[in-house]
Amino acid sequence: MFKQKFKAVFFDWDNTLVDAWPILLKSTNEVLQHFGLPTLTLAEVKINARSSTREGFPKQFGENWQEAQEIFYNAVHDYKDELRLYDGVAEKLQLLKNADYKVAIISNKKNKILHEEIKQFNISSDLVLGSGDTAYDKPHPEMGLIALNHFGLGAKEVVYVGDSITDWVFASNLNMPAIAIGDDAYDGQLLARFDSVNQPIEILLAS
Repeated sequence: MFKQKFKAVFFDWDNTLVDAWPILLKSTNEVLQHFGLPTLTLAEVKINARSSTREGFPKQFGENWQEAQEIFYNAVHDYKDELRLYDGVAEKLQLLKNADYKVAIISNKKNKILHEEIKQFNISSDLVLGSGDTAYDKPHPEMGLIALNHFGLGAKEVVYVGDSITDWVFASNLNMPAIAIGDDAYDGQLLARFDSVNQPIEILLAS
């Protein structure tokens, strides 16, 4: 299916490698309840999640955005035992590394929380970048440029795998091939679309 041999795979984290939606729903609604605001449905949270808290919360909570962010991430931490790695992901990532692919995880989740969660599942990766590691979050290309420089690779040598329009615009801003997981609507060019992250990994391993 893939016409070229890639040297690295960059992954989003939340809802690409792990099922974080139940935690994001609870944590978001804890913040809203704290400020006396109406709670959201899961569908509404999915729309809001397209922006990082660092970029979205100032618009939503104004001068209280840092307090809101602290409440949100405290809740995410409190619910961390409910986070679930998608079946087969840890093994598939290890197989990628065994096949000499470089593996990076690039997420808009706060860097400290992201590292804790990755450690929680003993995930094997060569680079992890989260919100706070760079001046800008996705879809700004900065994290991707740093990762490319870290590995000494060009954008066309890498495929980015994510679950939301933020991920695909991020890849587009880098001129990097992108694979979509799930069915979030996007009119731009994608290399492929799959239901599960295991599917593109299996194809890459077979190529």
